[in-house]
Amino acid sequence: MLDRVDVRVHEVAARFREIAEPLYRRDPVGNTIELTLLRSARFGDDALLTTVWDDGAAIGAALQTPPYPLVCNGIPAEARQAVAKELAGIRPDMSGVRGRRDTAMAFAEAWRATTGRDGAVTTEERLYRMGTLQPPAGVPGKHRDATAADNDLLVDWVEHFFVETFSHQRDAAAGRRFVDNANAVGDRFVLWDQSGRPVSMAMLRAPAAGVSRIGPVFTPRNARGHGYGSAVTAAASDLARSGGVDDVVLFADLANPTSNAIYQRIGFEAVADFVRIDFADAHADAR
Repeated sequence: MLDRVDVRVHEVAARFREIAEPLYRRDPVGNTIELTLLRSARFGDDALLTTVWDDGAAIGAALQTPPYPLVCNGIPAEARQAVAKELAGIRPDMSGVRGRRDTAMAFAEAWRATTGRDGAVTTEERLYRMGTLQPPAGVPGKHRDATAADNDLLVDWVEHFFVETFSHQRDAAAGRRFVDNANAVGDRFVLWDQSGRPVSMAMLRAPAAGVSRIGPVFTPRNARGHGYGSAVTAAASDLARSGGVDDVVLFADLANPTSNAIYQRIGFEAVADFVRIDFADAHADAR
């Protein structure tokens, strides 16, 4: 049992980063999303930055950057109800929660008990870590780094990825911001070229606490079935490893058995299952 749980919401991102980063670094693979977010130069004005304290010692953290859900891996089990109660008073319309399956499910239950808002699992993913890299053989073409001349293509492919994966509406401005932000923080877009034409893409994120995460990975429909996605993912993994990164990770949608099988064939090993849970609309619940 925790003696005196104190949930604090931070207005100053630098202070939150100072407290939360050492906590997340205890599991840099499992907390790859949180550490990647902390690496950003700044959070949006609507970011929710929360730490959990017990008798004066920081023991947990959680953050949300709307429109994305709360990432909850850093909330201790004994503090979930206290965190849910505090955040319900600050952000009662919070869209959802994301994290390891058991942690996210438990927080969603605490949220339901506090607010009356039910949650539904909308995405199930598996986190993989690279073991022994086994690049696919016989895939025609070669990898290269994307250049500024490829930016329009990257924006188009990023938008296609989000439409296919998350049913987003196409938004060229959002795609442009994604690519520009990635370039600004040192992320790397790796392309697979076949006969001088890009046919697949993998985004390799800059290391955070010794971990580089790959994603999104995208191959246009008319270029699928030739191994390009496997090849570019393996190439991105090799680039990270050769650059001295300790661990290379990625997420795969469990609803897509093909991608899960592909990643395992090139050497990725399962770490844990994650879920996204979307909360019911607060206004609908009120009615």
